[in-house]
Amino acid sequence: MLGHPVVVEREGKSTVGLGVPNLPDLPAAARDRVIDVLTRYFANDQLTEAQLDARFQAVYEAKSLRELDAIIADLPALGEPDVSDIRATLSGLEPKLAGLVPRHLTLRARLGYVELDLTQARFEPGVTTIDVGVFSGYVQIRFPAGVRVETSGRAFLGYFAIKGSVSDAPAIVRITGRATLGFVEAFLPT
Repeated sequence: MLGHPVVVEREGKSTVGLGVPNLPDLPAAARDRVIDVLTRYFANDQLTEAQLDARFQAVYEAKSLRELDAIIADLPALGEPDVSDIRATLSGLEPKLAGLVPRHLTLRARLGYVELDLTQARFEPGVTTIDVGVFSGYVQIRFPAGVRVETSGRAFLGYFAIKGSVSDAPAIVRITGRATLGFVEAFLPT
């Protein structure tokens, strides 16, 4: 519990709620910094709700800056941002991503193309979403083995296609979006 029970009486009525805990003399900004870090880790699914609550309690019980720093010292480094954006307008891009692919990826090709190579990339188990927008151009995405690809994209005077062997895997990539006067192709290993 982050506060202590408080009974407030006004005009003959009693209200019970949580009060602000009695905090040791530490700058509020120092506590806020640690709370912000913990919140980012929770948002990135690197802390459970129980772990977050326990660490919040430790933040409010900390009596020194050293104790505050110890609360987050064991956390791994946060990786790349959770959302990436790749855009080509009147041009072409051929990016190659290695390492962990973000959970949400946005690709846009306007009068141009994007050829994204993910063959050396890693995907976490669960769903990764790639939102594609094409107008008078194309997007091609190459995937490694061990990834299941699904598409729910829409096309107007164009198409969405998955080429290669579709298999069941713990990592799922869902391609969404729209192709107008263009196409989106996902290439899987055969």
